[in-house]
Order: sequence, then structure tokens, then C-alpha cells
Amino acid sequence: MKCVRLPLLSRDFLLGHVDAESLVRHHPDCKDLLIEALKFHLLPEQRGVLGTSRTRPRRCEGAGPVLFAVGGGSLFAIHGDCEAYDMRTDRWHMVASMSTRRARVGVAAVGNRLYAVGGYDGTSDLATVESYDPVTNTWQPEVSMGTRRSCLGVAALHGLLYAAGGYDGASCLNSAERYDPLTGTWTSIAAMSTRRRYVRVAMLDGNLYAVGGYDSSSHLATVEK
Repeated sequence: MKCVRLPLLSRDFLLGHVDAESLVRHHPDCKDLLIEALKFHLLPEQRGVLGTSRTRPRRCEGAGPVLFAVGGGSLFAIHGDCEAYDMRTDRWHMVASMSTRRARVGVAAVGNRLYAVGGYDGTSDLATVESYDPVTNTWQPEVSMGTRRSCLGVAALHGLLYAAGGYDGASCLNSAERYDPLTGTWTSIAAMSTRRRYVRVAMLDGNLYAVGGYDSSSHLATVEK
């Protein structure tokens, strides 16, 4: 059982099937592994500390890094098209298009999935989210954010997806929220000290950095973490 990545299973499956299995219930080591998995689900803010080999998805042998270009456009045309660059073949190729046209979208990878967060569809700023599965070459809808955001900053940290700042169609935002793919829930987190649209967010040494942006009156050189 210690070779099984229990933390990466859904909470419903853990409680409905793994916890109900008598072999697991009556073996103390197996119960400890189940408790480890449930803690990983229930304490998302501590996943950096709780991480083990069982919390990291297996990597396919021979797979290399792939660069994705997602959506985009101009004032006259918004795209849902996506393409991927394979470094091994030095070629770009088209992949499945998103279900929604998105410019000014935030994109980040969590595990083996690529997430397109918010953006602008040519009519309104979006709170919707969808994820791309490279195995099936399909996009699937995810739970929407609590706030509409375009020109936002998005990054992944410890298996969680963070969305910060952006524009909601009326004002520049300093709010931020976090998505847990395991439970499918968005949670508000501490707001930035500065309102930022066109902000870029990156992860370094367990911290998220919000770099630059535009506060509706001036372009910013400031950075916060």
C-alpha cells in the first residue's frame, strides 16, 4: 500500500472505498497511509510540508517538457485555439481548442493538467476555468472563480492553483483566490497590498511573487510576495 499514491485519489473514493476496506481498517500501517492521504486533502495550506513520494504524480518515461500557447487575440478577434511546442522534435502542433475563447487569460500547470483561468471573451471578463488533459487531448470545465478576472496573474504552488489581481470589467483588483483541484473548491486568500492588472505571478522557494502590473493609473515597478 505504501507504493500506492492514495493522496492523489479523490476524497470521496478514499472515504467510500479505501476506508471501507476491512484489510485497510485492520492494519495499522494501512490506516496510517489513509490518514496521511486524508490530511493531504483536509490541510491544503500544509501540502508543502506533507509532501512525499506518494503526493507526486508519476512521470512518464521518455516524456519531455512541452510549451503551450493558449488563446489570445486582439481587439478584433479572440481565440480559443491552442498549440504545443515539443522540444524533442522542435515543432509546434495544434491541440484541442478551449471551449471558450479567451484573451488576457491566466495559465498554469498543476500535476499533469493545464489550467486556463479567467480571461476576456470579447464581450465580458470571465470567472470560468477549464483544464486540458494531454493524454486525451480534451478540455474539461472546472469550478468557476468567485470573481471575474482578466489580465490576472496565475501560478501553481504545492498542487494548488493561485489567481491574483486582474480586472473584473469595472475595477482593477488586488484580491486573490486559490483553487484545490482535489476538492474542486476556490478559497479567498489574503489580498495584495496593491491593485494590479496585467500582473505576473511566479513561484520561488515556497513563496508566490506578484511582479509589476498596472493599477489603473500607472504602470508598476513594485513587487510583493
